[in-house]
Amino acid sequence: MKKMPNAKWLFAIAGALALTGCTSTNSSATVQTTTPKFTHPRDITNLYLPLGLLKQDVLENKSERVERTARPEVHKTFQIGGQTVETLTVEDREYDSKGNLTEATLDYFAQDDAGNVYYLGEDVNTYNNGKISGHSGAWLLGKQTKIPGVLLPAHPKVGDKFQSENVPGITREDDEVVSVSETMTVPAGTFHDCVKVKEHASDGATEFKLYAPGIGVIAEMDSDEGLLLKSHTTN
Repeated sequence: MKKMPNAKWLFAIAGALALTGCTSTNSSATVQTTTPKFTHPRDITNLYLPLGLLKQDVLENKSERVERTARPEVHKTFQIGGQTVETLTVEDREYDSKGNLTEATLDYFAQDDAGNVYYLGEDVNTYNNGKISGHSGAWLLGKQTKIPGVLLPAHPKVGDKFQSENVPGITREDDEVVSVSETMTVPAGTFHDCVKVKEHASDGATEFKLYAPGIGVIAEMDSDEGLLLKSHTTN
């Protein structure tokens, strides 16, 4: 992968994220203007997305089941601001209501030293009748985009805006923190003080995700029906 020149890096950050360590006068964090440092990028300890502790999450609704499993044995590296960043891999396996596998995705995450969680790409296999039928939506930092996604700031505040994906020709997702005090009951239990993020995708779809302290994602809700956390296991 090409090393991103500093000017391009700053431009990418300006277009992609609002991070902690920045001042604000209107409750929405200003843009980070320095290259983030990654000392232990696989040690993801963000309070609202502690992926470093994850073994498996299972989320379900009436028509879909998602098994989200940590894959620490899978190592993938990316270049960010001249640094080689090794990611933590999480696999999503999606099944329809009949138990048929419809998609398997390897997602790549990293945490900077300030505690912000980045989303650096996904390898996707879609399935039809048990066979791989395509790779729709796949992208990797350094190939399809030069802009690292920001999945969640270290200390989310209402009004924070960032982009978890900005991949020209494939996808773009604009995110905004709309609450930090949500309470929600899902099959796995009742969770308080959750962060609620509104996600607006380039295809026009809007989704809300809720992140519970010490747990991670407990709900993914769109206009149809939500995926709700059924079980959460840690290492």
